[in-house]
Amino acid sequence: MDNDINILHNSTTLASSPTQAVKYSTADFAPHIRLEWLKEVIGREYANVEITPPKTGVFNEMLIYSWDKLRLSVIRSNEITLQRLPHEPELISQDAYFAVVHLSGNYRLQQNGREVFLKPGDMTLYDATLPHHIRCPEPFAKLIVSIPRPLLKERVSGIEHCTALHIPGHLGIGSVATNFIRSCADKANELNAPEFSTLSEHALDLLTLALATVRPASINLSTSRTVALHRVKTFVEHHLSDSALTPAKVSTGTGLSPRYINLLFHDEDTSLMRYVWRRRLERCRQDIESDAHAGRRISDIAFRWGFNDLSHFSRGFRLLFGCSPTECREAAHQK
Repeated sequence: MDNDINILHNSTTLASSPTQAVKYSTADFAPHIRLEWLKEVIGREYANVEITPPKTGVFNEMLIYSWDKLRLSVIRSNEITLQRLPHEPELISQDAYFAVVHLSGNYRLQQNGREVFLKPGDMTLYDATLPHHIRCPEPFAKLIVSIPRPLLKERVSGIEHCTALHIPGHLGIGSVATNFIRSCADKANELNAPEFSTLSEHALDLLTLALATVRPASINLSTSRTVALHRVKTFVEHHLSDSALTPAKVSTGTGLSPRYINLLFHDEDTSLMRYVWRRRLERCRQDIESDAHAGRRISDIAFRWGFNDLSHFSRGFRLLFGCSPTECREAAHQK
């Protein structure tokens, strides 16, 4: 419990930290408008819901961190009931899955005919676009990792069958995943923005593994391809800087045949080497826009991520991102 409070306390000291959060709190508003204000904020940031407020009064505090392609929220609240009704999401950012790491209090989630009860440390997942019912009968604290739907679908086959399942926070990979995410929230204000952003990929990897442990056995046949594709992508990610990376090297490193690897990427309407090319460019852009690499020559960044032809790199960068590497850097540092 002390650690849960520490997460929330440390996350509020925003001014001294390069990693910035957006803070929302009902405490900033008069009691008679808090419920409508909270409904509007939850509807904008998460999902449109109906709220049953507590008899003790409305209190809710949210800290929302941008986390590369994800978002990490630290939430503290009085008892509350949320009901998501059937209708389309209004914002593209709401087309997401939410991984919940429960910190304190009791939590019940219902979705897709399933029901899960969480104790502190446990984790679950729900689809923000589908009807769901959340009941917290006492003051509570939780973390939410918002994951864009396409990002999770490409990693977890049958992800739609993984909502409202119990991932225990004291066993195996579930324990590793929940403790890592809690540590990220706890230390967010001690990390600079690039450091914090880098951790999101590790969090997503751990969430993927944790979800695989509770995925229904009925879809295990299709999961083998997902696991294989994830293995290939992980190998590629760790070897992007190798300018001599070839399909043969990837095949040897993953133990999968070149033909099977091509079939895996064909399902995603791409090829292995097109995927390598795109990931190298995305890594280059990340470094070009980062303050941590502001003094580094763009050519050095390109070489660092496996390009050995600067003309090819520049053409590819403009084709993918619609601007030159220099224009990208200038735009990033004008923000």
